[in-house]
Amino acid sequence: MLLTGLTFATTAYAGDDYSSKSAKEVIPPPAPSCLWSWFAGASVGQFTGDWDEEIYTLHVGAERKCPGSDCSQAVYLEVGYTEADETTQREEGAADLAGELGLSLGQDISVNMEAEIIPITLNYKYECSLTDSLNWYVGAGAGIALVDVEYSTSVDSVSDDDTAFYAHIFAGVVYNISESFEVFGGARLIFMGDVFSTESPLDEEIHYELGGRFNF
Repeated sequence: MLLTGLTFATTAYAGDDYSSKSAKEVIPPPAPSCLWSWFAGASVGQFTGDWDEEIYTLHVGAERKCPGSDCSQAVYLEVGYTEADETTQREEGAADLAGELGLSLGQDISVNMEAEIIPITLNYKYECSLTDSLNWYVGAGAGIALVDVEYSTSVDSVSDDDTAFYAHIFAGVVYNISESFEVFGGARLIFMGDVFSTESPLDEEIHYELGGRFNF
């Protein structure tokens, strides 16, 4: 009887010891890591001031989100397009301008100007949530602007192009319609270098915009 009791006691102790060792050897799962995801979008905007024209933009980039954080960071490449068309009809001004450009003048001495500006920027955006569906964002970007200008009369035309520094700072809000689609609205302050040795009409202008973005 004594040997039997010792046998059972030893077996029970060994079982408890094995269970405790097994529990100590359990390795917790690794913490979730931050993830990058792709997105693409577009917007339509309006300048204020001297360059009172619309601007359209397309962008593509990547956003970094971390579990447990209400904020994200993104980098993206953006291309914009804006244009203006203006006709100078004052005789003296039109004639002087045409003469400087070497244009041939007929009876119609009005001069038409068509200008296109294509900003290309690399941008950084910092975004945080306000509610489950509404976020705010701020950011900045810098790059270049491709400028093409054409002057023409009824009988002749001349064109020229230039490249200028282009940058902006921006802020706005985002409304998440679903996990894969969102709309946004905001404003940008534009900084643009001289064009054809004269001050750019976009420098220190405000650019208001509305747009949409797909998240992949």
